[in-house]
Amino acid sequence: MTDRSAAAAAAVLVTMALSIGASPCAAQTDAGDPPLEHTTLVYPPYAHTLGIHRARPVHLALFLGDRARFDDPQGVAAVKFASSDDPDAKGDDFQLTLFGVNSGRGEVLYNSSMQTLAVYGEEGDGEGRFRSPHGIAATVDGRIYLADTGNRRVARLRWDSIARALEWAGAWPAGEPFDVATDARGQVYVTDRAANAVLRFADSAAGAGTGFLAPSPISADRWPLAEDARALLGLAVGDSLDPWYHPSAYRLYLVDLDGARLRAYGLDGAVLAEVTAAEIPGPGSGSGGFDYVALDYYGNVYVTDTGAGVLYKFDPDLRHLTTFPGPGPADEALEEPRGIAIWRRFGQVFVAEREGAQYFFLGTDFRTAEPVAVRRAGEPRQYGFDLFLTEGAIVTASFMDAGGDTLAVAEAGVYGTGDQAIAWGPKAWARPPPDGWEERAVSLQIEARPTYSSRKRFSLKRTFSIVWTDS
Repeated sequence: MTDRSAAAAAAVLVTMALSIGASPCAAQTDAGDPPLEHTTLVYPPYAHTLGIHRARPVHLALFLGDRARFDDPQGVAAVKFASSDDPDAKGDDFQLTLFGVNSGRGEVLYNSSMQTLAVYGEEGDGEGRFRSPHGIAATVDGRIYLADTGNRRVARLRWDSIARALEWAGAWPAGEPFDVATDARGQVYVTDRAANAVLRFADSAAGAGTGFLAPSPISADRWPLAEDARALLGLAVGDSLDPWYHPSAYRLYLVDLDGARLRAYGLDGAVLAEVTAAEIPGPGSGSGGFDYVALDYYGNVYVTDTGAGVLYKFDPDLRHLTTFPGPGPADEALEEPRGIAIWRRFGQVFVAEREGAQYFFLGTDFRTAEPVAVRRAGEPRQYGFDLFLTEGAIVTASFMDAGGDTLAVAEAGVYGTGDQAIAWGPKAWARPPPDGWEERAVSLQIEARPTYSSRKRFSLKRTFSIVWTDS
């Protein structure tokens, strides 16, 4: 195994990425990448992973022999430590340290380098011992937090940048901690199922080597929640001061009712949005429940559903965007997805599964009615059509005649998620249309290119018949 392929295997072994999307499509990816049926998330480029985008127990054995095996994987975390970041070297920016909770064995698996794996902890109590741990979080300044559920505490670990290893740093008491999240201000938030509360801890070690940290917007020892919040599970925090979190709001996303409900909370405890697992259409509806939560750069919300074997994607206001359709023969199908982590800078997504690992970049997917109703109005002509996007994208529209020859190409612009009214005028034509082209045009090829993550390596193209509508 080469150094690069070993690095890829080490990365995916610890945390596991997903693929969600809609119907089968013709996706343009790097040469060497296998075709995908679901493209809201896509495989990383072949040059990045040498094709190793999913790992199995056999790969774990390759690195660690009989010292470790997957046993009830749970939370995952991904981080680029400031201590290992060379600001003058851009080629290493995507190389992350990944942590995965191996709950059944009381362990944390992690890549101590891009070629090696390591194990921290064992089952039990005391320093460096854990019982049925669940969520985990890591920060750029070298702090790692673990919800040590069975020992009723939040374990504080520290990254030794010289030894490239985890070490014990203490613990905070908690009744029944399940998940843990951090913000950009040194705050740590923990779901405590015994207290029906999201606890807040301030770590005096926060900010080491990274400069001044702004004060927390929450002054109490817990985040205010609605009175009916109970049976808490996964959580995620979006901080407006995080350079890789685009929304200007500070929000908490919380799973409760043992996975039946997902809510978005404001700082004052107001419920800003909510959705239940039962009301989501399509695969997984009503058969499982929400588990772990992660946010991407644009504030979109990703939630695993272990029981149904699916993953949901919502916009920041919890409007459902898409569902990965769950177990099946496809290579990217999820197998009991658990924890999820997203390194927001580059849209690298990792999801824990029952026995293995996957690794994906953010792509995009779209749907529209067929035939596509193409609007035309005014002089000079303005054109447009409706499109539903699962991830923000740059949209190009190419019109073709009955023989498949291209008549005109418009760069229609950048659009966000959900229902979008695609529109353009005369200046948007990259290939201006010839006289009489509207009578000859019989089909429309829509191309969507992601705005980040896989934007230079992936585009999705689909061709539809059209009808003209005048307005």
